[in-house]
Amino acid sequence: MNSIKTDKKLYLFNTLSKKIEIFIPHDEIVKMYTCGPTVYRDAHIGNMRTYILADILKKTLKHIGYKVKHVKNITDVGHMRQEMLDQGEDKIIAAAIKEGKSASDIAEEYTKKFFIDEKALNIDKADYNPKATQHIDEMLKMVDKLIANKLAYVSNKNVYFDISKFNQYGKLSGNISNLSTLNNDEDIDPNKRNPNDFAVWKSSEENRELIWDSKFGRGFPGWHIECSAMAHKYLGEQFDIHTGGVDNIFPHHEGEIAQSEGSFGKKHVNYWIHGQHLLSEGIKMSKSKQNEYLISDISKRSIDPLAFRYLCLMTNYRTKLNFTFSSLKAAQKGLNKLRHLYWFHKNSKNKIDNTKIATWAEKIDQALLNNLNTSKVLSILWQSTKSDLNSSEICYLFEYIDYVLSLDFEKHYLNQNNFKISSNEYKDRKNNRILKKYVNSDKIRLESIKTNNLKYYDSKNGDYKVKKISYSEIINKTNSISGASEILSNLTKKNKFDISVCLILDEYLIDFERCLNSIVANIPKKLSYEIIVTVNGICDGKKKKIVENHKNNKNIKFILIDPISGAGSVRNIMLKKSLGKHIFLIDTSIEVKGDIFNQIIKYLRNAEIGLIGPYGLKTDDLHHFHEISKTKEYVDAIQLYLFAFRRDIISKTGMFRENFRFYRNLDIDFSFQIKKANLKLLSDPNLNIMRHTHSVWENTHPKTRDELSKDNYKRFLQKWKNYKHLLNKSK
Repeated sequence: MNSIKTDKKLYLFNTLSKKIEIFIPHDEIVKMYTCGPTVYRDAHIGNMRTYILADILKKTLKHIGYKVKHVKNITDVGHMRQEMLDQGEDKIIAAAIKEGKSASDIAEEYTKKFFIDEKALNIDKADYNPKATQHIDEMLKMVDKLIANKLAYVSNKNVYFDISKFNQYGKLSGNISNLSTLNNDEDIDPNKRNPNDFAVWKSSEENRELIWDSKFGRGFPGWHIECSAMAHKYLGEQFDIHTGGVDNIFPHHEGEIAQSEGSFGKKHVNYWIHGQHLLSEGIKMSKSKQNEYLISDISKRSIDPLAFRYLCLMTNYRTKLNFTFSSLKAAQKGLNKLRHLYWFHKNSKNKIDNTKIATWAEKIDQALLNNLNTSKVLSILWQSTKSDLNSSEICYLFEYIDYVLSLDFEKHYLNQNNFKISSNEYKDRKNNRILKKYVNSDKIRLESIKTNNLKYYDSKNGDYKVKKISYSEIINKTNSISGASEILSNLTKKNKFDISVCLILDEYLIDFERCLNSIVANIPKKLSYEIIVTVNGICDGKKKKIVENHKNNKNIKFILIDPISGAGSVRNIMLKKSLGKHIFLIDTSIEVKGDIFNQIIKYLRNAEIGLIGPYGLKTDDLHHFHEISKTKEYVDAIQLYLFAFRRDIISKTGMFRENFRFYRNLDIDFSFQIKKANLKLLSDPNLNIMRHTHSVWENTHPKTRDELSKDNYKRFLQKWKNYKHLLNKSK
């Protein structure tokens, strides 16, 4: 609904100028380009946040009267980052080999999945979705033009853009003074004149599937040339808006500008609009960190994908958004409430005051046109439901802006009314309520809820409304939690047990059973205890059987976590649930061989000792840690195989840092938290335990575990590099 309109001015933050500018298009039809997906696997929700931004922008332009020509490419050639491309690596090829399919098969499969995900998020399809593989000729023509303009050069059947010949290189990102994308000398492509020149055409190695003939030899296009060529074909030499994520600014969009402006001698794009990162549990999404989620991960947990859209709308697109399933569940509740309010007010016979509603519509437009301030728009909708507007006016506002928000208020209203209830049943329940026979009326209500998912909303006069509950409104279908923030902490409560033993049940079930059984067999009878087990990930199959097998043991408490929590978060969940005076965090690679519990409790009677474990580490410089394997002594860190400490020290040390998704180096980080609290770390290698193979380490790809370990070490060093005075050698 857009009947209440005046000439509207849209203001957008332009990455090129680094400021908010009034939007002035070239002509009546706004030309807009969005960097689309690289279709070697599913687009994750971080990618989808960027596409939601483009959708909001396009719909805003249409909302205020513009026509829009929108192009969103499909990168099916399969490029990685520029430095990986230079090494000849290709993810589409790797995925095709792994799945026994051709590269084209893989690309087609994930392109279809991408469009399904867009539809689930109410993202309108672009007018054109050109595929890179179908525009090789256009790319080669642009390569020829760049060579003719002396901005590119041929070297050993490769063609590179010479950034020294384009004096405005860096104007978008500001990276002109710090252009190095290379890690070491081994990464340098010897065919380049300058290490920071980028490929516009790359010669192919043998047996590569995605290759094309060219005058330079058989090869494939560079990463940036694809978008430049396709944007030119569908939008011309100049267009209005280019959208993407902030990680596209450099080098991709910087490369686009150099190529397009170098080819045609004109300003390529007037407005560059970039969305900020979507973090997951405080860090960048990564499949290896197990914190990368898809739209299908949302749907299969009975959460409406539009709850994710609502979550994105609540935060400005230029602000980093930290995604957790807890925040998503909260967004679902908020969206459910808004939809309920629309349902509740719908079909009112109140008349609309056009003057009053125009004022509110203007408030909405002012917020939206101020750099797409969708969070303010949502705030205004909430305010309208508590204002002096009547029901018809409230619904008008919801409908007025829902084309842009795309939260399906009207669609859900129809779904919520998609049921039949007999007039006799309605009258019978109403009469029972008027006569105050609430037992009878409640019986009817409960039966309808049970059989038809209907919910009743009673009024004082005995009348009532009935709504069909959607799957996303059925709360607590499972007992699982999504993170430490959903756990009520017991840390301030009095001790209830002598010890709390904390274990993680993951996919390594044999390790878990061996560890658990050894603990139960060796805890002395005189000690009161609880064993807290976090089932990390969906509890099904053999995991579920383990839980069932131990359900009669009152000392064992299972906490179901879905999706998988990171190393720091899952341990915080156990800490918050613990009620033991002494906490034992035991890795399932450990097998207890005797009474280690009384021995450790005895050590912890010394108030100066904060942490006990069998595998201590020492360091002189924070860079090289070596294990203490023979003698009992004070150390600089305890390894996470077995941690034991008094529960009351958490108030001094704080919890585990949850941005440690992988377990490596989380132990030295937490050890330093304890040392900073002026507590000592005692290592006793003679504790009666056996350390078995660490299955997580052994089953993680060497390259992945090295990368994750290095990331965590950098995280540790960034915080503790100035705390060398805490080391034992300095005392």
